[in-house]
Amino acid sequence: MLTLPLLKKIQAIDGWLSEKEADLLLSVTLKSCIDLPPPHNLVEVGSYKGKSTVLLGSTIKSYFPEAKVYAIDPHEGQIGAQGQSMHTVAPTLDTFLKNIQASGVAAQVELIKDVSYHVVWNKPISLLFIDGLHDHFNVARDFGHFSDWVSAGGYIAFHDYSPYYPGVVKFVDEVLATGRYRKVQHEDSMMVIQKNK
Repeated sequence: MLTLPLLKKIQAIDGWLSEKEADLLLSVTLKSCIDLPPPHNLVEVGSYKGKSTVLLGSTIKSYFPEAKVYAIDPHEGQIGAQGQSMHTVAPTLDTFLKNIQASGVAAQVELIKDVSYHVVWNKPISLLFIDGLHDHFNVARDFGHFSDWVSAGGYIAFHDYSPYYPGVVKFVDEVLATGRYRKVQHEDSMMVIQKNK
C-alpha cells in the first residue's frame, strides 16, 4: 500500500489520531485534491504538536506538491472543551516546529499562530479540518469562520465526533440537517462531510 509509509511517519508524534482516523484523513486529503480544481488549500484548525499536520503535509508532498496546508493554532497549550474538560499543557509551538522540520514538510505547511476567528481568509478551501476546542461554541465558530470559503464539492473533517464531546456531535448533526452538506464517512471519532455542489 502506497500510503502505509505516510501513516507510519506520524506514529512517533504525540497526539490523538487513531490509525483509522489517520487513514480517513489521508484519503479525504487525496480525494479533495483529485476532485477539485487547484489551488488546493487545506486548512487545519488545531494542530497541537503536528501529528495530523505532518500527515496532511506528507500526503500533498507525495501526491500534490503544489498544494498547501495552513496550520492554525495559537499553541498556548489549551486543549479539551469549554465547560466540560479544559486542560492546560505546556505551549506546543517549539515541538510543532521541530516535528514539521524533522518530517520534511516545512515547505508544504504554513503556520498561522493564532485563533481561527482572528485569521483573515480569502482563498478557496479544498479541505477544512476542524480539531480545535471540542465544544459546540468553538466548533461552530471555527466552522462559521471558514465554511463559506470551502469550495462546492469540498470536504470538511471534524475530529472528536464522539459521545465524549457531545458539543461536536450536536454541531455536526445540525450542519448535516441543513441539507447543504452530506455525510461521507465516519471512522472512530473522525467525521467527514462534503459541501454540496
